[in-house]
Amino acid sequence: MIEPFASEAGYRDAIDETIRSATLELRIFDGDLSRMMLDDIGRHSLLRQFLSPATTRRLSMVLHDPDRLRTHNPRLLALIRSHGHQIEIRQSPDHLRHLADCFVLADKLGGAIRFHADQARGKLVSGDSVEIHPLWKRFDDLWEVSTPCTPASTAGL
Repeated sequence: MIEPFASEAGYRDAIDETIRSATLELRIFDGDLSRMMLDDIGRHSLLRQFLSPATTRRLSMVLHDPDRLRTHNPRLLALIRSHGHQIEIRQSPDHLRHLADCFVLADKLGGAIRFHADQARGKLVSGDSVEIHPLWKRFDDLWEVSTPCTPASTAGL
């Protein structure tokens, strides 16, 4: 099923639905996480609920700029500290920083896809491995060329 969205609230609702649907793996590609608002108390709770029941669950992120994570996401940093064995973050190489789409993918079956970081238009895909496969593969490719980066310290709260 594909449901379009055209607002920031719609985008974040699609992210929430994607996180709720995940049972094995979440993959995130974004510039700096600012519009995803992963540090929001409700979204943070969803991520914690996803990671807590099984240590085999994974959260992988590729970010263009991880500095905002380090300086504006204390809840997410705390989650990384407590579930570091399940979370890995990488920084995209300079030559790919022009990529402007963003997405959260779950279990090769669904995702919240924002077509361009500067426009709140996109789609929520649910239960459609054929629709998600190209983005899942794209994330694999981004992951391979990106550099591991671990947030060093917390700030904010």
